Amino acid sequence: MNSDFISLCVSRLRNLKERGTKQYFNENKSLIEKLIIAWGNKKTVTREDVENFLSPYAKKSHFVANKNLRFIKALFNYGIERDMISENPSAKMKYFPIEKKKKYIPSSLDVEKVLKVTTTSQRLYLLAIICTLARVREINKLKWEDVHENYLVLRTRKARNSDLTERVIPFNDTLSYVIKTTPKIGEYVFCHPVNKKPYDYRSKLLKRACEKAKVKEFGYHALRHYGASKLADSGVSITDIQLILGHQRPTTTDIYLQSIRPSLKGALKNLEINKSLI
Repeated sequence: MNSDFISLCVSRLRNLKERGTKQYFNENKSLIEKLIIAWGNKKTVTREDVENFLSPYAKKSHFVANKNLRFIKALFNYGIERDMISENPSAKMKYFPIEKKKKYIPSSLDVEKVLKVTTTSQRLYLLAIICTLARVREINKLKWEDVHENYLVLRTRKARNSDLTERVIPFNDTLSYVIKTTPKIGEYVFCHPVNKKPYDYRSKLLKRACEKAKVKEFGYHALRHYGASKLADSGVSITDIQLILGHQRPTTTDIYLQSIRPSLKGALKNLEINKSLI
């Protein structure tokens, strides 16, 4: 039994559980359990071992193989940073080629059709995503303490095991309506009505809504592309779009109000939804 490798895996999972997201931890846990079975009895892990492990995945999907390779690289880099190992056998390995497909961006008409077939609570949830261009996990983790008189604060991790970063999103009329209409039943703005816990992902919501509305299926991330495209078509500057999407970190909590640039308020008006739909 390679006790050094086992210790590395245990330490990595402990760190991810403390600092990473639940989804990222579970994905790593699933892979690491397979790595322990494959390499737990090896004295050392070589590049050839990594290649042999990834080969079956690559035959089925380069995307999955690359995802596993990223996790493996991160595992060994974690060990090097903590002086648990001296080399990363996957360090010089290149990712498998992937043909990039053009991202599908739903039309305004399709988004409106989806909104029309949702329940009130579902619609408020989707409107919050549309009017903030937030990642779905940011909306799921949004707490009432992060909602202020004319803006809200979104928090995310830009790197899997990094500290939380924050950004300020000013209200437009639709977002203001969403916040005022959403009932306060728990700590989180959008939470399960019974146990009051935050949603994990709500993967079936949009899928079912698209089916019911009879439009081409799209996911939550497509709404970020939809909103960004809508802003760009309206002449909003790239800098403001990047700020809204969260590609730059706001300064500090003390200057939140000052960091809401007038141009951002004007930009977000382009994401307002027709009142007949809400």
